[in-house]
Amino acid sequence: MAKSKKEGKTKKEVKRKTNIVLKKKKKKWVSILAPKNFGGKELGESLVIDSQELKGKRLKISLSHLNKGKNPNIKAIFEVKNIVEGNGICEAVGYYILNSYARRIVKKGKSKISKTLKLKTKDDINVVLKVVMITRKKITRGRSRYVDDELNKFLIEKIGKNSFDQNLDSIMNYSFQKNVKEHMKKVYPVGGFEITTFKKA
Repeated sequence: MAKSKKEGKTKKEVKRKTNIVLKKKKKKWVSILAPKNFGGKELGESLVIDSQELKGKRLKISLSHLNKGKNPNIKAIFEVKNIVEGNGICEAVGYYILNSYARRIVKKGKSKISKTLKLKTKDDINVVLKVVMITRKKITRGRSRYVDDELNKFLIEKIGKNSFDQNLDSIMNYSFQKNVKEHMKKVYPVGGFEITTFKKA
């Protein structure tokens, strides 16, 4: 059955009125807050119509801004998980250091062992871990395989016996890196060790 002109006009009018209502909705600034274990401080603001739009939004904030260190090259990754009283509440989902800073670790006359591992934490969260280790002197290929295997075993064990939050906290306060470095010194002389990325997979 063909629709009457009246019905067609009615639908057009409804659509036009709906568009007018949507245009009238004004965007507002909404605060994005850190989780309680980071002091619940404001990480930033976002201009949205509805606070629910913030869910899933990610922010990268330097640890120096969070009073977790002085190095602006080291960042924490946050994701908005909940909306409480109109504010976006974040959860920490990762850590990384800027590539330009990571490159400074490598020096002439040394060997670099870098790796990317997909691991699982004690609370069953899949993570990606990227690390760089520098030896004090050039290392032979055969010795390198042995050192690489030992580093793998230690990292798998260390990540697996703690929760995601525990691992992230120890990485941010650098105790994780110090423990790895101390352990690997027993295997081969280590000049430096850095975690370049740790995040939820």
